[in-house]
This record gives sequence, structure tokens and C-alpha cells, in this order.
Amino acid sequence: MLAVDDLHRRIERVREAYRDCRICPRDCGVDRLHGSAGAYCGLGERAWVYKELVHLGEEEVVSPTWLLDLGGCSLRCLFCTEWTHVTKPRAQPAGWLAPRWFAHRCGQRKRAGATSVSFAGGDPTVSLLGVLEALAAVAPEDQLPVVWNCNGWTSPLVRELLDGVVDCWVIDLKFGDPGCANRLAATGPGYLDGVRATLDAVAPVEARTADRVLPPLIIRHLLMPRHAACCTRPVLDEIATRWPLATVNLMTTYLPFGPAERPLRGSPELAQMNAVSDVDEAVVYAKSTIKRLLIDGKALQGADP
Repeated sequence: MLAVDDLHRRIERVREAYRDCRICPRDCGVDRLHGSAGAYCGLGERAWVYKELVHLGEEEVVSPTWLLDLGGCSLRCLFCTEWTHVTKPRAQPAGWLAPRWFAHRCGQRKRAGATSVSFAGGDPTVSLLGVLEALAAVAPEDQLPVVWNCNGWTSPLVRELLDGVVDCWVIDLKFGDPGCANRLAATGPGYLDGVRATLDAVAPVEARTADRVLPPLIIRHLLMPRHAACCTRPVLDEIATRWPLATVNLMTTYLPFGPAERPLRGSPELAQMNAVSDVDEAVVYAKSTIKRLLIDGKALQGADP
């Protein structure tokens, strides 16, 4: 992790950015230091955590990790399992991510066996100020490698401020088709180009070194019902050619949560589970395409580390 003085310099830059917030590409222009009114993410100055635990169910290359789910997000994915906390970041049981609490808890979680800390949500990017303030409060002996589990739809400023802070980016490349992205996540134009820019910036350019504990980039992709041709195959093809050294987690256990339980929202295909045949075909295709592949978080026997 960076020196505390460097973190504080970055914190001041984020505070200034919050006065006319364009932390994410929604470009709300809201003064978040004075409240959340008008902010797409629903957040003001503070970050709100609604769940935290030492998690064994994330990708095995980062587990066991101290997982903190933060409220708020820049997207509105109809299949989101965290819909309540995405749209209402302060909904119960959320509490303020207080730096003193975080610093104390980090030491406890490290002693309990956590080997990393994962900021997820929601999306942690829209809570950047609160996260950096929390990290700056941790004593050196209690620090953990940072995993940034996000949707990848960031800004150049965010990427600059997180450079040297994040040890492992976990980025959801959700869609291979911009029409699907807009219909299922209310992205508007430019979403795919924005995620690609983030992936270009953080993707490894040389093979992983032996002394690196965490992979620098994990790209997640969720196989969704009836989206293998329009989304999954194009995503896997692009990863193979553009970010070939990334670790890829193909997630196959889609369940119809949140608004997707109400098919009249214009996405009836999401109100069902993946067909077994579609899962089998996607796994076979991923194995033939991706070098560093995880299936539902687990490495394949004999695969590259």
C-alpha cells in the first residue's frame, strides 16, 4: 500500500472532485460534499457498508478475503442481486465506513485469516473518498492487499488515484453488445468503450511474476440466459485478443434475482436460469479461448496459474 502521506494527497484530490462529481461516467456534477441529492449513485461524502465478512467464496486466487459490500452504483443491472443497496445505499443494515472502525476491524480480520481486503458492492468506485480515508487509517502491520471488485465503468481520474493502491482489479465485463448493456443496465452510450479503457489501463503486459501474490487483473463474465451469442462469445473473444494475460472467471450459476423476477420489465429472458446445454457450450468455448481460466471462481486442473 502507498505511504500515508501519498494517500492523504489523493484523498484531497477526491474531495475536490466530489465538489463537482464526475467520478463515474454519469457526470452528475453534484456537490457530494454537501449531500446526495441529484447523485445517480445516491451517495454524498460518506461510504456505506452493508455487509462485511471473511469470505471463502470469491475467486480462490484472492480467498480468504475480507469482503466489504458498499452501497451505491453507477449501473442499474436488472439481474443485480444487491438491488436494494444499489438503489438505496443507506438502507438497513448499512453503516458508515468509519476510518477508525475499519482500521480496528482490518487487524481483526487479518488475524482471523483474511489474506486480502475486497471492496465490492454495489460498486466501490462511487465510494472512492470513503474507501481511501479508511485505508489511510490502517496501521502498517494490519494492512492487507487491496482487491477492487468493480464494474469497470470508471474515469481516468479514478484509475490514476487507484494506481498503486489496488493490488488486484476484479472487473465485470458484463456485455458484448451495447444494446444489451443499455437495455439490461441502463448504461447509455459509451459504456463498453469506458470499460475497455479501464481494462487497457490495468491489464498485465507481461507474464505474472513468481513473487506476485495476487493476479493484477481478474475479468469476470456472467453467462446469462439467451446471451451466449450476443455477449458471452464476443466477450471471451475480445479478452483473448486484447487482454490475453488476464485471469478470467466465467460464472455460470445465474439466478433470477431483483427486477429480473418481474419479466414485464422488458427482459423476460432473465426470469429463468441458464439451460444446462448453454452452460456446457460456454465452458467448452471458454476452455478453447482463454489461457488463464476459472469456472465459477475455481481453476481448472492443469490450467495456467
